[in-house]
Amino acid sequence: MNEKNVVLLGESHFAFKNGVTQGILDTGFKCFNLSLGGTPSLQNLYELIRNKKLLENADLIITGSNTHDIAQYNSIDLFPKSYQVMNWLYKELYFLKKKIICFIAPTPQKWLNKNCVKYVNTLHIKLAIKYGFNVINVNKKHLESSYSLIQRDEAHDFDFIMRELGRNIANNIENFSFPKKI
Repeated sequence: MNEKNVVLLGESHFAFKNGVTQGILDTGFKCFNLSLGGTPSLQNLYELIRNKKLLENADLIITGSNTHDIAQYNSIDLFPKSYQVMNWLYKELYFLKKKIICFIAPTPQKWLNKNCVKYVNTLHIKLAIKYGFNVINVNKKHLESSYSLIQRDEAHDFDFIMRELGRNIANNIENFSFPKKI
């Protein structure tokens, strides 16, 4: 298998040392982790612009910011601000013409506005579909099962689960699609 470059743009679910990054590295791929815990799409957009050359040389980009896109505003009245930034991020990702995975993290936190959770998660999925990105919806898995009973905390999966996810992503990199032509 040829060495591939994977770039992570996301929140704390990608920042843990022995999680997704380690799983990708275990397959022999390079993994560049530009994630920062507690940050929304605006941080991913900033890293995309700041590290454009790195992303242009990536074979796969994984982005995930739904939790803090919700938490940053956590109000339906402020949803348009979150929408603007998310839309801008997805446009910029599209222009890279790379394989993109949109990671939808679990959002069971009780303090989050339930309507914001629904709107933001749905918007991420709709934007991914619009641009032809791949989606891994871990939140949906949590909602459909008792899987949340084995989480590290209400916002994060255990490292061994995320590490296995990283390995599976890397081992299936050829199965992910490029963005569609718009």
